[in-house]
Amino acid sequence: MTLAMSSQDSHAPPEAPPTGRLGRSTAGAGAGVAASLVWGTAYLVPVLLGGWSPVIVTLGRYLAYGLLSAVLFVLGGRALRQLAREHWRIALAFAVAGNAGYYLLLVVGIRAAGAPLTDMVIGVIPVAVTVAGNVLAPAFRWRRLAIPLTLVMLGLALVSVLEISGVHAYSHGPAGEKAAGLIAACAAVVLWTWYALANARFLAGHHDVAAAPWSTIVGVATGAVALAGLPVAAVTGQLTAPAAAHPGTPKLIAGIIFLGVVVSWAGTWLWNRASSRLSPAVAGLLVNLETVTGFGYVYAARHQWPPAGQLAGLILVITGVALSLRGAVSAVRNGRPRAWP
Repeated sequence: MTLAMSSQDSHAPPEAPPTGRLGRSTAGAGAGVAASLVWGTAYLVPVLLGGWSPVIVTLGRYLAYGLLSAVLFVLGGRALRQLAREHWRIALAFAVAGNAGYYLLLVVGIRAAGAPLTDMVIGVIPVAVTVAGNVLAPAFRWRRLAIPLTLVMLGLALVSVLEISGVHAYSHGPAGEKAAGLIAACAAVVLWTWYALANARFLAGHHDVAAAPWSTIVGVATGAVALAGLPVAAVTGQLTAPAAAHPGTPKLIAGIIFLGVVVSWAGTWLWNRASSRLSPAVAGLLVNLETVTGFGYVYAARHQWPPAGQLAGLILVITGVALSLRGAVSAVRNGRPRAWP
């Protein structure tokens, strides 16, 4: 699987007038912001379900996503089945990279290194998507990206160093365990960056594939991946409930249904809308909001303010996001951002 799907996949639609581009970009930006606000809760739910195995949470989430998608698939009729037959290989790759594999690594990172550190590492995704997207489908002059991306990276580095060193740490534990969590989070970054760019290119080359049906098709593939993982998880003892499960099974079920229905299906639908209307660089900038909201949700659930060092890092990230979005608005008005060429 590569970003270059086929020559016909990369045909762009006719150039829209500036007013049309601005309206389309505004709708895409709204969908991207909404997706990030929804996805931020993916950091919070594992914290609330802290007594349960990451594998149980991950499989539960994607079985719920797959079940909902299967119902919608059956109701979708012949057109949806035809789309699935044509694109099932791509949907399966996206199911692994953008969903099951990515979230398993994310939950492992949260358990091993703590939610704030993992959140900040995952915050590299917008930087990676923006830089790679701007190379593949130029939207900004590089000098306009230099300062915002530098601020974001400095903020991420500050929070990461403080957490691993144990200075004002959110999670107290061995440095080796935190390092393993950091590695898992970095692998999640690689997977999701590839997914974001490949999905954007796919949607740009297939104008007959709408956001909601594509979320459903990928959801069916994700459910199949989760089902395939069940025997492996059972044999390796990953499905055993903790001796003193806290929270209990009803809250676990509620959590995985929320993750599957709201975070996965609705979040993917919103992201597909954003990806089909924005250049990859602009969409990548908006994912920064997922980092900020995820960070805020976790500390709000704890009824705490972030320690001063982590708050300073967060402010740097927010400042970088603000500068990036200001540049994005200016570029849209000038007609520069575009979809895949």
